Amino acid sequence: MPERDPQEMLPLTPPVFHILLTLGTESMHGYAIMQELERRTGGRATLLPGSLYATIARMVSDGLLEEVALRRGAVEDRRRRVYRLTRFGRAVATAEAARMGRLVKLAREQDLLRGTT
Repeated sequence: MPERDPQEMLPLTPPVFHILLTLGTESMHGYAIMQELERRTGGRATLLPGSLYATIARMVSDGLLEEVALRRGAVEDRRRRVYRLTRFGRAVATAEAARMGRLVKLAREQDLLRGTT
């Protein structure tokens, strides 16, 4: 199967990008993703459970995330599903960050961000 081009997924919606960033360092279950996203953004970004799980399902279908098996000895809750980035998901997150960086650079070059914090 040929490698997919991450650029084909861009631009990402904010919830998708936030989930990719949140899962960039460790695998998590849905509720932990919600909590970490809220913590990282100081409460400025939130996802309700229905939106979160629908978005995760699409991301799994798109090959951005995969469900992982619980470690041996971990307390197992059959309802709790743990997700992690796929290699493709990491490539898409990297491509989106680069795209956003180019937009910010362009805005700076045009003095659109002068005096903003």
